[in-house]
Amino acid sequence: MASGEWKAAYCLTEPSSGSDANSGKTNAKLSADGKNYILNGQKMWITNAGFANVFTVFAKIDGDENLTGFIVEANSAGITLNPEEKKMGIKGSSTRQVFFNQVEVPVENLLGERNQGFKIALNILNIGRIKLAAGVMGGAKEVINHSIKYANEREQFGRFISKYGAIRHKIAEQAIRTFALESAVYRAASDIDHAIHTKIGEGMDKQKATLKGIEEFAAECAMLKVVGSEVLDFCVDEGVQIFGGMGYSAESTVERAYRDSRINRIFEGTNEINRLLTVDMILKKAMKGELDLMGPAMAVANELMSIPDFDEGTGETFEKEKKYISNFKKTLMMVAGTAAQKLMMQLTKEQEILMNIADIANDIYVAESLLLRVEKMVQAKGLEQSQVYVAILNTYIFDAADRINKAGKDALVSFVEEDELRMMLMGLKRFTKVDPFNIKTARQLIASKLIDKGDYCLSDAIN
Repeated sequence: MASGEWKAAYCLTEPSSGSDANSGKTNAKLSADGKNYILNGQKMWITNAGFANVFTVFAKIDGDENLTGFIVEANSAGITLNPEEKKMGIKGSSTRQVFFNQVEVPVENLLGERNQGFKIALNILNIGRIKLAAGVMGGAKEVINHSIKYANEREQFGRFISKYGAIRHKIAEQAIRTFALESAVYRAASDIDHAIHTKIGEGMDKQKATLKGIEEFAAECAMLKVVGSEVLDFCVDEGVQIFGGMGYSAESTVERAYRDSRINRIFEGTNEINRLLTVDMILKKAMKGELDLMGPAMAVANELMSIPDFDEGTGETFEKEKKYISNFKKTLMMVAGTAAQKLMMQLTKEQEILMNIADIANDIYVAESLLLRVEKMVQAKGLEQSQVYVAILNTYIFDAADRINKAGKDALVSFVEEDELRMMLMGLKRFTKVDPFNIKTARQLIASKLIDKGDYCLSDAIN
């Protein structure tokens, strides 16, 4: 497989088990002579199924509580495939159902240990999520390139459409969201690498260190999967709009991109599941004592009772932006801490509130990643040479403040009442307040750089 001679397929999903992967019905029993496991069951939506040489199959042995992983060669007797699925997009990908009927799998082909397959599956999904974020990031850049090229060639009312404010707004917003995503992906990937190398340096086995390093940032992987897939969906939708009628034609590249993009919000765990997972993983860390949530939440609660801070600051570069993000974090602590305190065990069932909290966390992580990157650029290149990137940062934070306010408000009104609610809404307004600035000029600056260059020319930025 490493040499590329073999291709593989990952067999986890079943007709009755998608997001709830551990509820799969595919089963395995040890043969009478103890040499093989006998595999029976059905898998669906299996990518590469039509040409894979080897299947990684998850099944339960003798009704075990958890899945076990098996390495199954595709030419094994008893494996049959349904015809190719007719899909909305990703038509170049082979997607088929796979059936296992009394398939003999040698006992030495057990992957890992019995009952540990679900853990393997989760680790694969974690790394798959950040890989998906990196992949869609590339797709978003490509769509931006097509959008700019078309806008620079298409004339209407005697001018190229790239000269019009409405089109420039679209191109700028595509770039802002993509650059912000890129910043967050680089940050998370760097943090995972650092965690792995640290654990190896402490004497941990490389394989175990890799799994632990990825697991440590599982919440960030889930966040980036959501953010990335939604950024690409936004970019392709605006790409079709920039192309106009041609964008709806199957002859255009953006039409295919529009269809291909949609699956990203579904596979590697739906975006809804990943939002719920993000909060669940953070709460579990807090319960294990690995993360202090209640301390900062209580500090924020006390701050709500105090007089607002009107400190003018020192004038340090990005001091204001750092304060905004610090306040965004206070919003998260206020909402999540109050929800955990009031709803306790019931919180896990309040999916709308959990998704509100996840959306706040996503915006904070991306905004902070963007700030760290732009700050690093300014230190290296100087403020004058980094004006476009500063405009991206300021525009993202300006818009994020409104999104965080809305998500926070939607959550709070669901479980807080009367005087306490009024106080918290005042706190929410305080924590999501940002100074006004000319956002149209900022977007024009960003769009001009891309349109003049003719492509997404922001990748030379420091990462």
